[in-house]
This record gives sequence, structure tokens and C-alpha cells, in this order.
Amino acid sequence: MDNVLPEYESVEAFAELLYDEDRSSYSFEEISTLSERLRVSIPKLIKELAEYGLKYKGRPKEIVVRGFQSNDHNRWEGNPCSGGSGYEQIAGFAGRKD
Repeated sequence: MDNVLPEYESVEAFAELLYDEDRSSYSFEEISTLSERLRVSIPKLIKELAEYGLKYKGRPKEIVVRGFQSNDHNRWEGNPCSGGSGYEQIAGFAGRKD
């Protein structure tokens, strides 16, 4: 980490970089690099940069669409929360014939 850009040496230097580039927001990659360099948590840095009037863009959300050619056996692709609650296994009713 010795060859880090001078913009990541302090919060003030990072804020100056954004002001020089006429930017009012920063990406996840930038804040994670700053966090790693300064050894400060990302939420603390976001709060401190907000005092400078800078906003966090957040992580980009990858959109996955499940089409008719999708793998039928991968229920997590495109819909990570489907599949039911699993109450049958919890309640002990799975595989039971009444």
C-alpha cells in the first residue's frame, strides 16, 4: 500500500480531489480504497464526507432477468428469495403421509 495515490492520504485530500473534478458524489470503489488506506470504516467515512457536502452513490445493483431459456434447476438466478418459507421442514411435516 506504499504506492497509493496522494488523494487517498486523508479525507480532506479526497474531498479536494472531488471538488477539483467538479464532482459531488463518489463510488463504492473510491470509498473502499479510502477506507482501506486510512483504516477507518466506510460508514464513518461516508458520514465525514457528507459534512463536506459529498454524497455516496452506493454499489451498482446488477439486474438479472430470468427468461424462458434460463436454467430450470437454478431457483436463485433472477429471484434470490423464492422457494417458500420452508415451514414444512421446520414443523416436521416434510415427506409425511397422513
